[in-house]
Amino acid sequence: MTGNPFGGRVEGDWSIAMSNDLAGLKDGLNGLGAWLERNKIDTETENRARLVFEEIVTNITRYGFPEGGAHIVYAGASLGDGELALSFDDDGLAFDPRKAPVLQPTHSLVHASVGGRGLILVRAAARRIDYERTLDGRNRLTVTLPRP
Repeated sequence: MTGNPFGGRVEGDWSIAMSNDLAGLKDGLNGLGAWLERNKIDTETENRARLVFEEIVTNITRYGFPEGGAHIVYAGASLGDGELALSFDDDGLAFDPRKAPVLQPTHSLVHASVGGRGLILVRAAARRIDYERTLDGRNRLTVTLPRP
């Protein structure tokens, strides 16, 4: 795939192509942070956006490529009327976060399972989550956050 997977670039929108590793995640978070600051996004929305971005990209890099290898993860952000949309595009294993089971809360760390908690935070932060598995084997995920 070449070019921006999010279509034509609109003034004020942001996109990045990242490696599927910690360096790529760091580059993405730095780029997102600069874009959020330039657009004077309020602190609460900025914190939610960073949390969602980090969780989604971490899950893609950690679980999307069990065979390993270098892959490119595309991410983008755009502002709408009272919304901030974060978009992600990758060629990893199909995964629809809307269909992932919701973990039940535990009352003890002894009984708590490892993993699966990040999606709870993403779902709580999101106004809407959209997912598509394309015919050419790509995941397209958009997490829309409310903003004042």
